[in-house]
Amino acid sequence: MAIKKHSLEKAGKIAVDGGEVGYRYYLPHNEKFRSRAPLVLVHGGPGGCHIGMYDALHNIADNRPILGYDQLGSYLSPAKMDDDLMAVGRFAEEPLHLLDALGIEKAVLLGHSWGGVIIGEFALNHPDRVAGLIFSAPLISTKRWVEDCNKLLAQLPPEMQKTIRECEKNGTTDSPEYQAADAFFGKRHFSRAAKTPSAVIANGKRSNRAVYNAMWGPSEFTHSGTLSDVDLFPRLKNITAPTQIICGEYDTATPSYMKEVQGQITGAQLHVVPNAGHAVMSDGNKDYIRTVKGFLSNKVDVKTAPQHKQPKP
Repeated sequence: MAIKKHSLEKAGKIAVDGGEVGYRYYLPHNEKFRSRAPLVLVHGGPGGCHIGMYDALHNIADNRPILGYDQLGSYLSPAKMDDDLMAVGRFAEEPLHLLDALGIEKAVLLGHSWGGVIIGEFALNHPDRVAGLIFSAPLISTKRWVEDCNKLLAQLPPEMQKTIRECEKNGTTDSPEYQAADAFFGKRHFSRAAKTPSAVIANGKRSNRAVYNAMWGPSEFTHSGTLSDVDLFPRLKNITAPTQIICGEYDTATPSYMKEVQGQITGAQLHVVPNAGHAVMSDGNKDYIRTVKGFLSNKVDVKTAPQHKQPKP
């Protein structure tokens, strides 16, 4: 039986603006690995959960600390969310509260999907706290995301396209017809596994759909929420941390756009996982982990060996 080389060392809640966020902190058993820059898991959604990310990446914790947390209003961090709390700037300060409370000087932040916005904003606001960035199928620009998704939507059978447009126009996106078309799109561009992995299904059930609908909208290809103005692209050139970008071949974070993103960040690396959709860390798990480990070893650990500082009381 394989024994994990790490353990859950701490779990609890940390105060942030508007409430408390739940976190889990895993540390390697081997002392020499504990001083490496922790990997902070920043989940997607909005309204998602970090547990599925840890499930996919847990063996990285054998030789590096991993800190996972749920954003305010999400699974481990329940809160009554009003418009002020659902602001990008507020979400982008949550990692700072966590790092300070746990005495972490610098960390590598891995942001998946909507989490890409959070780690991008955090890196621009607090570059001194960032040892590295991993943009995983990231949302960078809402306008571009919707444009790209609608190009993918145009590749669906005409009847499905018609159903989607009519249901959105009539406000019947909860209809079985719309849900079936959305599921078809998802099989092509979200999770391409022959059978949707149980971990992906479980993670979906943990999501706060009310937060997702308020901030994004009814589907990946239709935006009607509060994130209309999100666009990190013009400021990406100001990111100085070592950066890895990962996306799937059929991702809604399209490889062509990720190539443009790569061109804006000095020294950034891009890896496209073959035959993977937006659920890239499960669709192409081994390839994904190999890419993350290579980046951490070759671009982060060779430059920095951050130490923990004294946690805030």
